[in-house]
Amino acid sequence: MAGQGFFGHFALVVSADGERRPLGLGGVDLVVRGDGPARRLHNVDYLERRLMDRESDRWGEMVAKVHSRLGGLRPIHVMDREADDFELLTQMVGGSCRFVVRMNESRRRKGSRVDRRSRTPYVKEIMRGVEFVATREVELSRRSGHHNGGSERSYPRREGRLATLGISAATIDITPPRRLVRELEPLRLQVVRVVERKAPRGETPVEWVLMTTEPIDNSEQVLAIVDIYRARWTIEEYFKALKTGCAIERRQLETGGALAAALGVLAPMAVRLLALRSRARSHPTESATKLLSNDELAALRTLARSRLPRSPTTQDALLAIAGLGGHIKQNGNPGWLVLARGYEKLDIAVQVLTAISDEKRQQ
Repeated sequence: MAGQGFFGHFALVVSADGERRPLGLGGVDLVVRGDGPARRLHNVDYLERRLMDRESDRWGEMVAKVHSRLGGLRPIHVMDREADDFELLTQMVGGSCRFVVRMNESRRRKGSRVDRRSRTPYVKEIMRGVEFVATREVELSRRSGHHNGGSERSYPRREGRLATLGISAATIDITPPRRLVRELEPLRLQVVRVVERKAPRGETPVEWVLMTTEPIDNSEQVLAIVDIYRARWTIEEYFKALKTGCAIERRQLETGGALAAALGVLAPMAVRLLALRSRARSHPTESATKLLSNDELAALRTLARSRLPRSPTTQDALLAIAGLGGHIKQNGNPGWLVLARGYEKLDIAVQVLTAISDEKRQQ
């Protein structure tokens, strides 16, 4: 119903080895939007929680939560334009956090070591005068409409194409917005601009402006920052696994507590699905033992519609799981829905076999 339900704020942990392997969730925050200000869910009892003063505070709270759970590790926080909040940036710099955040606001500079002759105060304009230090060709996927409810301006329609990107970098002192100029100090950050060169007629050129704590001493470091930001798209695949595969938005549950409990089960399942599919695509001939436990393989051998090879590969295992969900091999790569259905059946089978085994040991 209109005005009911919640949305989730997720921190997905992925590997930093270039493969962007999903490793788990660093945190999940649930926010309810009703007729008044947003509310924060805590565990399953959210109706009695205090109203949030600022919904955007969840970004900083999630950063603190992730750091507390990862112990002494120093993850690189990758955030989209919604996280371009000067107070959040100040919090992360003060906490010695590493981050790559896409710029959204019209940030002003206090001083620049790049072009002191420039009269423009705006960071994005300054970056347009900085020479490229690297170029790269990338495949851009087709985009037919609005992305995640975003505006046409933020996510314009486009045709798929091979794009040549120019990449520049500079260190810039960014000043706080006027309302915070007496409270917060300027931040010295590295800024990386990525822009499509010679976009086709009628197409909006791709452009990112990234703020980061990572070094930009050479082209390799600058390209590494671009690759770090590209890891953000992994969470978009995670949302597909959660929404399409696990069908979290279609669950017919009547209370917030029940919805939150369902998410507690389905959120880690979606990570598992994403990890399974990602590994099978990147390493299709690798042993399935890299994906599944011995108990899962044993259950899969029992349930699979077709006999598994003696030493199944990751691709064999993925197709077998999808087959449990109704996938037909001739139809190409399995989608999220059949993978989720198949994995649920496999998980239930593992639990049953484990219970039987435990009962036999106790006899």
